[in-house]
This record gives sequence, C-alpha cells and structure tokens, in this order.
Amino acid sequence: MKPIRIHNKNQENIKSTRLIAINIWILIFYKHKNLDKILNTSFDFKKLETRDKSFLYLLLNTAMRRHNQAETIYNKYSNFGIDKKNRFLNSILTMATIEIIWLKKAPYAVLNEAVKISKKLMGEKQSKLVNAILRKIVLHIDESIKSIPDNIYNLPEWLLNSWTSTYGKKIVKEIVEIAMNPPPLDIMVSNKISKSQIEELISEVQGIEIFPNLIRCNYKKPVETIPYYSEGVWWIQDAASQVACNLLISKLKIHFSKEINKIKILDMCSAPGGKTAQLLDNGMEVVSIEKSKFRSKEFLRNMKRLNFNPLLINVEAEIYKPENNYDVILIDAPCSSTGTIRKNPDIFIKPPPENLNDLTSLQDNILKNAAKILNQNGLIMYVTCSLQKIEGERRIEKFLQENENFSIIPFLQNEHPKIESCITENGFIRILPNHFNFNYKNVMNGSDGFFIALLKMEK
Repeated sequence: MKPIRIHNKNQENIKSTRLIAINIWILIFYKHKNLDKILNTSFDFKKLETRDKSFLYLLLNTAMRRHNQAETIYNKYSNFGIDKKNRFLNSILTMATIEIIWLKKAPYAVLNEAVKISKKLMGEKQSKLVNAILRKIVLHIDESIKSIPDNIYNLPEWLLNSWTSTYGKKIVKEIVEIAMNPPPLDIMVSNKISKSQIEELISEVQGIEIFPNLIRCNYKKPVETIPYYSEGVWWIQDAASQVACNLLISKLKIHFSKEINKIKILDMCSAPGGKTAQLLDNGMEVVSIEKSKFRSKEFLRNMKRLNFNPLLINVEAEIYKPENNYDVILIDAPCSSTGTIRKNPDIFIKPPPENLNDLTSLQDNILKNAAKILNQNGLIMYVTCSLQKIEGERRIEKFLQENENFSIIPFLQNEHPKIESCITENGFIRILPNHFNFNYKNVMNGSDGFFIALLKMEK
C-alpha cells in the first residue's frame, strides 16, 4: 500500500500527522518494514515540523510497545471483536487508543480526528463503528486503564515463550517493564577529555556518571547540541555495550607481556564503531572490518568526528584472510538483536525470525574463521546483543567442542562495576536488560542485553 500524501497545506499539522502515522503503522505492523528506514525515505514525514515528527515517532514507538494492550481495550467495547485482517480499522483504533490511554491527549479531539480519518479511508459505516468504540473508551477511561493486561502480554508469543523458558516469568516481566519506556542516552567519554570538561558535560546534560567515563542522561535535544560534539571527545554507546571492551582491555594487560599498543587487534563486524573507538581511545592498534558499505559510511563518519583514523576493510568476516594473523579478535556477531528491545521496540511486533538458522550458521563460520587467523596464545572475544542462548552460550559450546585447542578465560567480579549478577557458571557474561540498577534519582535503570565470552588459543 502506497503512503497517502497530504497536499492541503491548510490542514492542521496534528491531523495530517495522525494520517501519516496510520499509513506507516500499516507498513511496520502488517508488512514488517523497519520504522527508521521508512522515516528516512518518507516524503510525508520529512515535510513535517520538528514537533510533529517527535509526536509521530513517540506515537508509533508507543504503539509498538503497547499494541496488544491497546487491542484488548478496544475489543472490549466491540460486540463481536475487530477482525485483524481489517488493517485500516485496527490501525485507526490502535493509534487512537494509544493517544487516549498512554499519551494522554485530549480524548474527544483524538476521537473526532479518528472518526474523520475513518470516514476518509473506510466510509460512513466504519467511521460510526470507530466513533462508538472510542466513545466507550473515553466514557469509561478509568475502567479501561484498570483493565490493561500485564506488560508481559505485549511480547510476541514466540519471544514470550522463549524468554520464559530460559529466564523465568519474573525476570521476563522485569525486562518488559524496562522496555516499556524509551531508553536514556548513554554518553561514552574519551580519555582525552579533562575532569573539568566531564563535569561540565554532566551538568549540561543533567546526567550521572553511572560507570567510569560513562554518563547517563535523559537529554531530549539533538545530540549535536551536546557540548564538545565537534571536538569529538565522546560518542553514544549503551551501558552494556561498553562493558565488553572494558573487560577486554583489563584482560589484555594481564594476558600479554608486550606493551598494549603493540597488540594487534581485529574488530570484526565493526560498524557503527563504538567498540573500535574504545580500543583506539586506549591507544591500541586496530584493524576494523565491515561487509556493509552503508554501515561502513556511518562508521567512517563517526571515526572522523572522533578524530580517529582506523584501517577499515569492506569484507565478510567469515571469509577474511589477512596477510598476518592477529593477537586479539573481537567478534560483535550479527544476530537477532533481541537484547536491544528497549531501543528497538519493533521487536515487540516481529514474527519469529525465519533466518535464525542462517544467523547461527554465520556466527559459527565467523568463529571458525577467527580461529584460523589468530596467533598462538591469542584471544577471541565473542559478543552478541541477543538474549537467545542459541546465539550466545550454545555457539561457544559448539565452537569449543570442535576446537579443543581453545579454552574459556572466565570473567571476575572485580573486573567491572555491577557485573556480579551477570557472570555465568562457565565464566561468561550474560547481561539482561534488567540487571543494572543505579539507584539514582531521575536516571533510568537497565541497559541492552548482551552475551560476552572470552576464549584463548593454547600455545
């Protein structure tokens, strides 16, 4: 279905924004298109004012997180239930219910616009149905709020079953609770910055230093307006994402007898570049590889702003054959990314991945190739932002069964703040989105979910 274009410049912005939102919702919910890609190419979205863009983005993201709950509410006031195949009707009711219940917009203004849009898209009969259902929601708004099902209900069934069997219902409920709200902004600060500059940065963004050199805040303005943006002394990186390289750096200092800047490191699947930046910021020699030319452009833009000049090679990680082997290989493996559910709420509406077998096979092949191009006594760090153990623990177990010359280097509690509960029996790191609790006022808890394993090749 082609997006509807609004040509009447005299229409109210919020009205046209709601119509655009409905068309985009159909694309992401029924056709499983990526929201950010749609917004990057949408003529209708680009012509909106900044305020309306923010409203549309909030509306769609909230709908992804809450669509099951919204559907339960409006079906409660429908005599026979709404046929899921009726895309326009479900989409209009979902958007309106989200606005009324969760965004707390003026109820009758939302209702009236929904009825007008219904009449335009579906005709008189369906618009009357929309009017009747939304009026009942508005008249019984307190009752509607009380009847909202548990947050856990918002997960797609395949993911709910998978996580519940792996982690238990209590933990899954905590993960979903955290994922119900947009994530905070985590700012990784370079070692090049002075203490007074860090303090200025914290003050400006009204943040808290949750880990050394990592500031968490709820900054809502464009990141380009954050102090020292052009100086390139910070970058955006989730709290859990930065743990891997910090752990790796601490292990390198113990494992190798040579100076840290003499250790040859390969960063596989390196875009957008946060982990490469961490390593370079600590004075290390890094080669980065990335197969996606689109993601490579983003990587190079980020490195340019940070005043780093790493060697980037466009090649597939599973077939890369360098002239000389490496001491350390960091694998940030392609995966289903289910651990990023808080910042990627489209996971709430995704069907089961059809390519999971392809992903695990790719992960195996990348690990296999890394073993071939690693120096003796070298290290492989395997990282994935999936909560599915088949993409983490199971991959490492399989690799170790097939490569008896490798063993696990376990992580220890004193190697990074707040990882005590993240260390598994095998010495891996399994960070769940509900693990990090910072207990600061006005600073959100939680993070992305990550799996981290460190392996060494025996001499």
